[in-house]
Amino acid sequence: MAFSAVAFLAAMLCFGVLEGMALRMTGGIFEYPLDDAYIHLSMGEQIWAGGYGVNAGEYASASSSALYPVLLFTWAGTGVQRYLPLFWNVIGMGLSAWLWGAILAASGWGGRGRRAFGFVLAAVGPVAMLMVSAAYVGMEHTLHGAASLAILYGLIRHLQGRPTHGILLAGAFFAPMLRFEGLALVILAAGVLFITGARRQAALALVLGILPVLAFMGFLTSLGLEPLPSSITAKLLIHEELGVGLIDRLAGALMVNLRQTSGRMIAGYCVVIWGLLIMSRRLRTDRFSLLALILFLAGLAHLLLAQVGWLNRYEHYIIATLFAGFVALLPVALGRLRPALQGGVALLALAPLLYFYVPGVVKEFPFDARAILAQQRQMARFAQVYLKANVAVNDLGAVSWGNPYYVLDLFGLASAEARNKRINDPTPGWADDLAAQHHVPAAMIYMSWVGKGAFLEEAIGADWVLMGELVLKERRGFLGDDKVAFYATDPKFVPMMRRAIKAWIPTIYPASYFSWAEGME
Repeated sequence: MAFSAVAFLAAMLCFGVLEGMALRMTGGIFEYPLDDAYIHLSMGEQIWAGGYGVNAGEYASASSSALYPVLLFTWAGTGVQRYLPLFWNVIGMGLSAWLWGAILAASGWGGRGRRAFGFVLAAVGPVAMLMVSAAYVGMEHTLHGAASLAILYGLIRHLQGRPTHGILLAGAFFAPMLRFEGLALVILAAGVLFITGARRQAALALVLGILPVLAFMGFLTSLGLEPLPSSITAKLLIHEELGVGLIDRLAGALMVNLRQTSGRMIAGYCVVIWGLLIMSRRLRTDRFSLLALILFLAGLAHLLLAQVGWLNRYEHYIIATLFAGFVALLPVALGRLRPALQGGVALLALAPLLYFYVPGVVKEFPFDARAILAQQRQMARFAQVYLKANVAVNDLGAVSWGNPYYVLDLFGLASAEARNKRINDPTPGWADDLAAQHHVPAAMIYMSWVGKGAFLEEAIGADWVLMGELVLKERRGFLGDDKVAFYATDPKFVPMMRRAIKAWIPTIYPASYFSWAEGME
């Protein structure tokens, strides 16, 4: 309990400091550092209204999480709803910290000679294992991390002969429902349960982990959608278009991940855990060898099938699982060493996480919130308050939340039609056809996404008129570009766009400004 309390308090304190830094950057206005939180809030609105997607009457699986949008549907249409991602992430961070402390206690770090190290690990772990930064992002990853640690804690207790299968089974249900990546850990954990004689619990873990995911996929197909969420389908469509087979796809994902620091970090912990298993005869002959094996396989599965990056959120769950599992293995693998040496090894393994992640979080994350406020939220205000009409965007986010008008997502998360056009049939002016079909007079698109060789090279209609650009004064923040082009999708919409832009310009947040195209003002 002492370790859990320390970890919980440390997590809350560090989270408060990070949010305080962000509020200082934004002038006291709360904001998320990533606009994806607003996509899930938009889906929550439609779930509350009896639909599923971003636009009323149009089904779409814009979220890669089956459960997270459901957690955000209450208070739809009110300002309170905007704080639900913050609420759930604080809950997830608190649970993760508490479970981290419980893992330390269950693994013997409260014993003689290890207790001081246990308190240090409990206090520093929530920051090093990305619990705090993932919670700050405001997505489902923090809850997924908590579910993963619940599985790990349940396995540790089971292998020690002191089972708490309820916690493990809860994690087995929630992990895949929050992120599909959770299936790998569930299947591996079920394998350990089966091998060690807990066959009923193994079967129940598989049922709780797999059946809800299959039911969710069936739900999507019943709506006329693909069985996988749009973000996953978009990646698969790209691979199919390039003629990439399964083996090449896995190898490509591995190489892409290993080019990034986070990917190399995951690989490093996998190698270290495998090294413990090879070098420690005591570990090889203990039931904890099964824990080492599934940790290694879970890390490898992530490198082959998932991704890293995007504010470190994708790797949070596997970093936390690998490091917490490694610390749990140390008293078994290095049991013949003095406790102080075991503690030194644990702190040495913690150091890379602190070195590679913490400086970036402190230096950049607060600016990310200001960037979203200065760009995405200003675009949303323009569309909803001043233009009051349907719009097209290439980066779905704040524009879609609380918007009674239609939002055409040219990237395709909220529009399978646009996604297929963009990937499979990018004929010149394809976005113009969709804009006309959905009565869209205005488009807001990243400047770097249009033009020869760009992501939306063929999208822009021949008659589209560039009105100007929304520009960030400082190029900092996690955005697709620091410039957003404002288009009228037909010359007849230019007067309407001009009036709306002129009314909107005096209200723009000071960290950005609007630059008129030549002759448009």
